[in-house]
Amino acid sequence: MGNASEQENLLTAYVDGSYNDEIKRYAFGCVFLPPQGGIYLAMGNGENPETVSMRNVTGEMLGAMYAVKTAMKNGFSVIALYYDYEGIEKWVTGAWKAKKEHTKKYAQAMQEWGKKIEIRFYKVTAHSKVEYNELADKTAKRGLEEGKGIPPIRMLEEMETWSE
Repeated sequence: MGNASEQENLLTAYVDGSYNDEIKRYAFGCVFLPPQGGIYLAMGNGENPETVSMRNVTGEMLGAMYAVKTAMKNGFSVIALYYDYEGIEKWVTGAWKAKKEHTKKYAQAMQEWGKKIEIRFYKVTAHSKVEYNELADKTAKRGLEEGKGIPPIRMLEEMETWSE
């Protein structure tokens, strides 16, 4: 579990991506669980023709990047990143070779940020009733309709809150 100061410096985030073939749009959803409590949501979407071919994977990558940037902006030194698509971790660690332009950019950005913040990856089985992963999935689906592009990186207090 680590000491108290590490707990205060750790942001937990669940990320997921979604895709709608009819509207050719991908989206991401993030669920942030800061140590002081509260549940914060962020979502965004895009329809870049170069990345739309990767469908929900583009959303997954955007969600992971958005989560890491949010953790840095909010002054955390560690992020626990929960995801269900393997590439989120494997492109960054080099277990998978990033071949496409955008997977290369994703891996490079995450590796660069990893020098400033410790990124801990945790694989979650998709649709396995892990509460916050399901919420990230729902938030990504909402992002398809409600997202307005990629939102600016915000302080947690400025984000939508979720209560059970």
